[in-house]
Amino acid sequence: MKIGTTTLTMAGWLVDQRQPGKSRKHRLAAIRQLVEGYGLSAVELTLDFGVVYHQVFNADFYAAVADLQDEIGFTCTVHLPFLWLDCSSLNEPVRQASTDCLRRAIRLTRPVDVTTYVLHLWGLTTIQIIALLDGPGQRQAVIDGLMAQAGRSLAEVCEVLEPRDLCVENLEAPPFDVAVPLVEQQGASICLDVGHLAWQGGGELDFLTRHGDRIREVHLHDAVSVSTGGRTQTRDHLPLGRGQIDYLAFLRQLEEIGYEGAVILENNSQADLEESLERVKAFL
Repeated sequence: MKIGTTTLTMAGWLVDQRQPGKSRKHRLAAIRQLVEGYGLSAVELTLDFGVVYHQVFNADFYAAVADLQDEIGFTCTVHLPFLWLDCSSLNEPVRQASTDCLRRAIRLTRPVDVTTYVLHLWGLTTIQIIALLDGPGQRQAVIDGLMAQAGRSLAEVCEVLEPRDLCVENLEAPPFDVAVPLVEQQGASICLDVGHLAWQGGGELDFLTRHGDRIREVHLHDAVSVSTGGRTQTRDHLPLGRGQIDYLAFLRQLEEIGYEGAVILENNSQADLEESLERVKAFL
């Protein structure tokens, strides 16, 4: 397996659009530090930058990433845009705009040797709508409609990308089982996000057993769930060892099944990344 992380741990989300050259250099320096400074073998690019800050992270930037990849050698994965998008939207113009955005983002990365592309097949609006539904009949009818839209979007994205390289990520809700038929129909792959599973009670080892043949990328971060007043609240994207996930058992199972893909540590800061790396140094 190839342990890596995102540039967010080193460079964050903020971008100075007044100094595009400096912002590009800062992001490229983050990649170099992750590979040469921390000895990581994989880096995940966040494509929201390419669409939100398109004048900064333009085609020239991704050409520079490709040159850096040739120079220092690293596996590159891509997280496709997800902010303000919803591929399962029942509002058809929103759904279509979301897939158009994804397709443009994919084209931006053509110079880079990308192993896998991670996709959120539905957005926050869909998650919120499902959470508000009462009654199993109403809930299922709406989910069926949403997944029909999601299936259309997945097919459209697969028109510009090898389906196997597209990894649909499990999100906090609803259960990933609703997406499995769509993934299988298109011949797509899966990104297993271990922290997201904690929102539904965990079960990463079982998920790995059931879907191991389709999992081509893993997002790993710790999570903790606390019940208060009859409600359960979950915090994820924690450094490994700060939550309830048995990450060592999970990594050992990945080794046992011969997993060769990227394991992206999804932490939010350099300090959190360093804490996680200390926990998994035996796997580096």
